Amino acid sequence: MSEIHLRQIKSYLQKTFDGLIDLTDYQNKSETDRELIFLTRSLAAFTLMVLADISPQEASKSIVDGGQDNGIDSIYFDRREKIMYVLQSKWKQESKGSIKTDEVMKFTRGFKDLVNARYDRFNSKLNNKTQDIEEALNDAGTRFEIILVYSGQTPLADEPKREFDDLLDEMNDSSDIVSMRVLNQSNIYNIISQGASGNPINLDVCLFDWGQTKEPYQSYYGQVSAREVADWWTKHSPKLFSSNIRLFVKDSEVNEGIINTVKKEPEKFWYYNNGITALCSSIGKKPLGGSGRDTGIFECKDVKIVNGAQTVGSIARAYQNSPEQVEKARVHIRFISLENCPEAFATEITRFNNTQNRIDRREFVALDPEQERIKNELHLEGIIYTYKSGESIPDGQKGFDLNEATISRACKQNEVSFATRVKDKIGVLWEDIEKPPYKTLFNRSVNGSNLWKLVQILRVVENKLSEVQKQRDGREKLFATHSNRLILHLVYKALPDNFFNISSDLTPEQIDDIQSMASKFLGSVMSESSNLFPTSYPANIFRNVTKCQEIVDKILH
Repeated sequence: MSEIHLRQIKSYLQKTFDGLIDLTDYQNKSETDRELIFLTRSLAAFTLMVLADISPQEASKSIVDGGQDNGIDSIYFDRREKIMYVLQSKWKQESKGSIKTDEVMKFTRGFKDLVNARYDRFNSKLNNKTQDIEEALNDAGTRFEIILVYSGQTPLADEPKREFDDLLDEMNDSSDIVSMRVLNQSNIYNIISQGASGNPINLDVCLFDWGQTKEPYQSYYGQVSAREVADWWTKHSPKLFSSNIRLFVKDSEVNEGIINTVKKEPEKFWYYNNGITALCSSIGKKPLGGSGRDTGIFECKDVKIVNGAQTVGSIARAYQNSPEQVEKARVHIRFISLENCPEAFATEITRFNNTQNRIDRREFVALDPEQERIKNELHLEGIIYTYKSGESIPDGQKGFDLNEATISRACKQNEVSFATRVKDKIGVLWEDIEKPPYKTLFNRSVNGSNLWKLVQILRVVENKLSEVQKQRDGREKLFATHSNRLILHLVYKALPDNFFNISSDLTPEQIDDIQSMASKFLGSVMSESSNLFPTSYPANIFRNVTKCQEIVDKILH
């Protein structure tokens, strides 16, 4: 069957991408060579078309395959979801075969060069995309999905698999910003046969401890295996979420919490997680399992997840690294049938499921009386401090908000760990207002005037680094962008204690001194980072406590 499937995949690619794939660099090659490179490139474009949910035309423009491609065949930045897709593809004329270790090594080296903005190691096709790449690299919220796709049937061997595992370990040493997928012939065929262009997703779902609601509209609810949920994401993302307001990965702090829970406390996951809501054109229970409520198999037609994309995607990410733990977890889910519903009901379910009862971590900060005390102290000095959602600083008034206050207090701590935490996920510092780290930052000893001075210094450092970002490019720009919290930490350490005790605005001379310090420390941080961690992605260096401590030790001692 694999030879038949290969012919069907080939036919689909030719039909979909005919006239769209650039082959000008192969115009003097044989017809056999031209067909092979067309299929390799169109396979990469097809994969992006499906995963990033873009048109064949847009996917075709992502191709960078050619001489000096440094192992990367296609690259695309999804601005809406902040995901950078980086692909290597291989078309093999026979069904057998996989990807060789040396090809994978070239790909992983190329990826490291890419995230370190070493554009001189790439061809002109990739360099024509540097504006998109820079935008992705300079945004600390960007995630990277590296994808290996090939037309062979043979699974990836252990040695090339280890290459990818080593890359993920290195890149995700402080935060999971890189994930990977391997797609072979069977995966490609399944996507095409299910209809990359619109066939509905039909699922047979095993529900544990299930129940139902018959009126006014039919629905079933229960627990589903987290392993099964991960499988849905692998096979059907992003189409499974086409009706969702958000696709996966926009609120990374929430997602990290989900991932940590399913890895560390899988048995409690059902209790902690809000679950998933899915719409179906129809639902029917299969006879298997009888009338008992312990277990039931349900045939769900045209499934669309309208709430819980973050849960599904996070479970899938956790499954990549900790499959044994994920298999212990169950998730609450409800399937709502649209069979006899009003036309607008599906839209209403989607809208209300995504807008009601959402509470941000920072909302709990409003319950801390210390925040109101700080606000009142600053008010006496004519400075506005806002810590509740919806509050704003009137035009023309001096003031700052909870974000700036948190960053300043975190970077002022002696321990560099606070600077890395606030760089990685500021919301973690607001998680529990009754204990550290929040209590370390906001307590009775915090003085309003002192806090205002810290914020002023923060702004001077930020302005100086913003200037550098506009003047530099490549790796230097990456450091000016991502090292800002560590540099602020170093500036605070370098300033004398009495500098913070004077209740006044910064003088022009003080501003010049702080800017000079920021420039000096930026140079030192770049130099030490390049010596200590030459291949590390800068954004992740400054989320890593151990690496930042090494850099600080080198600079200050």
